[in-house]
Amino acid sequence: MTTAEIGYDRITFLLPSSLNKTLNSLKKEVNRSKSEIIKLAIESYVSNQEKIKMQKAVQMMQKEYVEDSDFIELTSLDSEDFR
Repeated sequence: MTTAEIGYDRITFLLPSSLNKTLNSLKKEVNRSKSEIIKLAIESYVSNQEKIKMQKAVQMMQKEYVEDSDFIELTSLDSEDFR
């Protein structure tokens, strides 16, 4: 699949010179383009942010489960056999 088929957008942004030099060195070390390295970095960042959001949601649900008496009452049903 080509980049045109995937639907890439061209973006422009500024990097501090020192980070750009580091990126240039890294691209030579890992034999990848700057674009690919930046894309992977952004994918990693987005994935990490999604995990953080999920962890916060779980913590909120856990707190609600512990504090809400309706949920606590249902807990006793968890061990019942409904056959």
